[in-house]
Amino acid sequence: MLSLYRNQLMGQQKKVLLIGSGLMAEAVIDQLLKRNDNFVVVASAHVEDARKVIQNKQRCSAHHLDVTETEELRKFVKNSDIVIAYIPPQFIVPIARICAEVGRSMITSQYTFPEIRALEEECKKKGIIILNEIGLDPGIDHLATVKVRDEVYAKGGKIIEYESWCGGVPSPEFCDNPFGYKFSWSPFAAIRNVNNDAKYLENGVQKYIPASELLYSTEIIHVNPSLQMEGYPNRDSLPYQELYGLKDCQKLVRGTLRYQGHCVLMAAMKALGFASEETIKVDREMSWFEYLLSNIRFESCSTNFLANHHITQLANTIDQKLFTLAQLETLLTKVFNRVFSQYYYKDKSEEQLYKDAEQITYTLKWMGVFDPKNLILNNVTHVHNFAAHLQTLMNYRQGETDLVAMQHIFKIVYPNDPRIYVKKSTMVKIGHRNGKSAMAITVGVPTAVATQLILDGVIKTTGVHMPNISEINTPLYEELKKEGIYCEEEDY
Repeated sequence: MLSLYRNQLMGQQKKVLLIGSGLMAEAVIDQLLKRNDNFVVVASAHVEDARKVIQNKQRCSAHHLDVTETEELRKFVKNSDIVIAYIPPQFIVPIARICAEVGRSMITSQYTFPEIRALEEECKKKGIIILNEIGLDPGIDHLATVKVRDEVYAKGGKIIEYESWCGGVPSPEFCDNPFGYKFSWSPFAAIRNVNNDAKYLENGVQKYIPASELLYSTEIIHVNPSLQMEGYPNRDSLPYQELYGLKDCQKLVRGTLRYQGHCVLMAAMKALGFASEETIKVDREMSWFEYLLSNIRFESCSTNFLANHHITQLANTIDQKLFTLAQLETLLTKVFNRVFSQYYYKDKSEEQLYKDAEQITYTLKWMGVFDPKNLILNNVTHVHNFAAHLQTLMNYRQGETDLVAMQHIFKIVYPNDPRIYVKKSTMVKIGHRNGKSAMAITVGVPTAVATQLILDGVIKTTGVHMPNISEINTPLYEELKKEGIYCEEEDY
């Protein structure tokens, strides 16, 4: 196999190894193939996907690669000039170690793991760079932030507040499910993200939000006059004060954007256990309805909602050919006993509770919870089960497009000037109908452009990096602007 690989590369000047063949791969390949001196080898455990992604393309090939087979991986890396790793996080560190050992630069859109930072000295000795966090978020967010930071600092200013928001959602005309969301990347990773705690800075004080409260901790973000979304903090924002050099910041938060209404609905699903990391164990084939009926945990709930006739009203909206009214009432009683025990609902009126209950009931119907043919998966975690089921309902169909929204908000002060200036740096992208998604473009193109800049010797920095230094950011941002990928800036 590798001899064929070498023959195909004979006479080719740049040999790019792309490990992975997922949703972002084609955007990377097409960007790299704009240069006639590049040859792209796609190596994947799912070789049929790799063959599909290179179909009808010149100067590329597809090969099977199990990255857990260390010697085979080493051969692929040694026979390449540079490596792009588009693969789940658990495999990134072993690939990085081999790249450092063999002396090949590596680019990835994943966060920078401590185990990869530990390769700093070895990378410098070998004269290579491991460049992480080159995608959308993380990626373009770093570039846009560092650009503004450098311009403000060059004028002697200080950034006293900083917010960074980003999200990928369906274009409005294709937003046709209760969650207002479809999967343009890993369904499992997207849902599992709601299990993370969050930390950020507010008025100079560190704030902590436990995962149980995360989806109730939203704020409205006015992306532009026609797009208003809700955002919630994303993981730990605190390290970015040092990484960005924002020492004067009193507020610093990085967060996720969704259409309004998504978060409280997903929080309800989480309260019902759908996002749990516990493994499902059943001794027989079981429908979602049966499983929920026997597994939703009881919580004390002081609201009068359950004491009135609301449950019967809601149960009557469900097809009773499949289950009896009594069964439906029992399940809905357990559902709303559990959901409305959350602190978010403590001060809601009975009218507000009923409106939320209607939406949750409609969503459970839409998900097929009341269809006995929908069976749960055994011996997987609840979050895997939930993600696998939603993937059948919330994928993009042919001709549908997605939307990526990113916004940074800076509050800035300058010496001898009493005013506080606000700068917004915003990017909104819509995917191509019957073509690449906005998510694939905004993740894949930055990765490919960074790869090309390293190959061309424009980025000469060695070691382990993310794009938070000018030597990397400036040429990368300039090239991405030529591709139409950048943030528009407005001053207020």
